[in-house]
Formats: sequence, C-alpha cells, structure tokens
Amino acid sequence: MNTKEQVIENLKKWLNKTTVISYEERIPLNCWDKELKELRDGKQKEVYVVSFKTKSTNIEYDENGKIISFFEGMYCFAYFDAETLELLYISKKAGFIEVDGSY
Repeated sequence: MNTKEQVIENLKKWLNKTTVISYEERIPLNCWDKELKELRDGKQKEVYVVSFKTKSTNIEYDENGKIISFFEGMYCFAYFDAETLELLYISKKAGFIEVDGSY
C-alpha cells in the first residue's frame, strides 16, 4: 500500500470510528500529493490533504417515488501530517472538526 492509500485508509477508519461526519462512499476520496501548507495555526508543515464529500441529505420524493428535492453534501478536506500520517483536523465550509471529533 502506498502512502496516499494509507492516508485514505486512516481517514476512513477515523470517520467510521468517530461518526461525527459521514462521507459519500460513491465518490472516491482523493489524496493530493504531499505539499507544504500553512495550517490554521499559521505554521508551515508538510501535509497530505484528502478531499471528500459528505453524504447528501434531505432527499424528498413525490408520490411516484421520484426525487423532487435534494441537498448535495459538502466538500471537506482532511489534513494529515506528512511525517506521522496522523490526522491534524478536517476543514469544512462551516469550520473545523478536531481529531477528537469536536467542532
């Protein structure tokens, strides 16, 4: 298993363990190449970033079973330390999710 695959597997395990946010399993998780990024604390660090989309919510159907209303999930970005491959945090439109699952 290469490093990117390992990072994706680490994220999947974390998502399943914490259950604070879901991901759309039909859309592949995408791990970017290692890069130097400025993190939210202002420090520079080499990280891997994994993008994923949350599950779609609020699907409404008509009496014939056809979808009449649908809210797409949002894109999120998980930041992993490039040395330890540990999750640092998840960035989403409405803020951050910490490693312990808190917002």
